[in-house]
Amino acid sequence: MARRPYLQPMVVLSNVLPHPALRPYVNHYFLLHMDLKSVPAGQRIKPFPPDADQVLYFYPRSDVKTVVPDTAETRVNASSIFVGQQTSRINLHFGEDHLIICVCFRAGFLHQFLGKLPLTAFQGKEVSAEDLTDNRIRDLNDQLRAETDYWRMLRLIDVYLRQSIARISVDLQPIDRAIVAMKKARQSLSLDWLADQACLSPRQFERKFMERMGMSPKFYARIARFDQAYKLKVSNPTLDWLDVAYSCGYFDFSHLVRDFRQFAEVTPSMLLAQELASPDYHILRV
Repeated sequence: MARRPYLQPMVVLSNVLPHPALRPYVNHYFLLHMDLKSVPAGQRIKPFPPDADQVLYFYPRSDVKTVVPDTAETRVNASSIFVGQQTSRINLHFGEDHLIICVCFRAGFLHQFLGKLPLTAFQGKEVSAEDLTDNRIRDLNDQLRAETDYWRMLRLIDVYLRQSIARISVDLQPIDRAIVAMKKARQSLSLDWLADQACLSPRQFERKFMERMGMSPKFYARIARFDQAYKLKVSNPTLDWLDVAYSCGYFDFSHLVRDFRQFAEVTPSMLLAQELASPDYHILRV
């Protein structure tokens, strides 16, 4: 594979903490701005398999397109989108002036942020934030497009989120802590144990979990484990795949391969090669 020209990022702001009032609900912000004018359009592609996060993305500059590999369906993303729980792999096609701002919510919180909208309502697809919230998000999109200071962009989003959360009745329950435990766990957690932690019966836990996450606890646990394995390997490319499997609680390597084929539609090595070829990989590693 031909080596890409080195690209100097305009800016990378990673794992930026939100205002203290938001930290029970928002894990962090991430901002990346890249000048990709010298990169051919066919090379501005990033594989994006399912992960365990619920996210609000902003694209204030060039359009970002979502391409479904199986069907070649192409969707041009809105200026801001909510992503619930992905269940299959997509490819992202970046524009020439690629600016992305990511709000990573606490697992399960998006349900409450959107007025207790069941996450099954848009499972597997991105949805324009302007279609799910009030006009303030449209004003925010306009402000972000006009802004040139990256930290002011994050402050604008911070203010918007604080105002939005102040308007809703947030009711964090034991099940919300159980969901976070599932996301972080490196070993299998039984449904009975999770239900007990949530002060619910197993049946009640499954129903409430489906509302918050858009899928069953068992399926989400698989995605969370796959997400851990993929991110561990991406951050440590020399780590042996078998060590990755055992570190993330897989019974053996064949079970890891099964999940990669289901969620990424390719083998682990093929997905890693596609990630290494994406335009932002080396930038995020410097």
